[in-house]
Amino acid sequence: MPRRMQRVRTDEWMDDPEIPPQEHQAALAGLRRLNAISGVSRLLYRHVRRHARVVAPRPLRVMDVACGSGDLAIDWLKRARTDKIRLNMTLVDRSEEAIQLAQRRAAEADVEIKTEIADCITASLPRFQDVAVCSLFMHHLEDHDAIHLVQSLYRSAERSVIICDLERSRLNLALVWAAGHLVTRSPVVHHDGPASVRGAYSREELARLLHRALGYQPPVRRVIPCRMIAVLDRVCEVIEEPALAESLAAAPA
Repeated sequence: MPRRMQRVRTDEWMDDPEIPPQEHQAALAGLRRLNAISGVSRLLYRHVRRHARVVAPRPLRVMDVACGSGDLAIDWLKRARTDKIRLNMTLVDRSEEAIQLAQRRAAEADVEIKTEIADCITASLPRFQDVAVCSLFMHHLEDHDAIHLVQSLYRSAERSVIICDLERSRLNLALVWAAGHLVTRSPVVHHDGPASVRGAYSREELARLLHRALGYQPPVRRVIPCRMIAVLDRVCEVIEEPALAESLAAAPA
């Protein structure tokens, strides 16, 4: 049998605080294209919408941690406008450049966001959120920081935590390398994409990490292309969306 691909976490160029702003923005634009192709925003929005319909007519409080340029939040707010549901979006990232870009893009899209510049590992996250989302960030972290982040997200969210990340495999490494070279000329993306896959967890590893963090093991399911998702529901009302049923994990009271 072929040997399992081992996790190798390395520093990514985009994480360098000295990265030139122009290169940073080009890399964020490349990631925006990759995320659009993946369709992951639409998938995660289904979980957000499920909770928004339950708490209506008040707005659903959603926090996106390590938000980058705000791709998810802006797309969700536009979808929510079409669906006639209300979201209050709070975006958290340690990069001032990323937050400023998210603010500009939100203004261009005519949607409203709240932002906070903070390191989600060393700083306290905003409390009293309904849903806390962390997408494409866990692979940056060593186990102890990943466990700390999961616990912080769980403390902040009163209804649900959604974690989505790359899944480590040789196939996904090849797919991410090819996609990065197809959609952008950014050398940062060309380097960081494969580095992200090499540093990512497997589904089994992420499930064990969640168990260490929370004391129970929610399912972690594969999402094509190249992703995996864990949904940690703290409360769970039944609504008529049967396609989502198997993806929900109800935490013990």
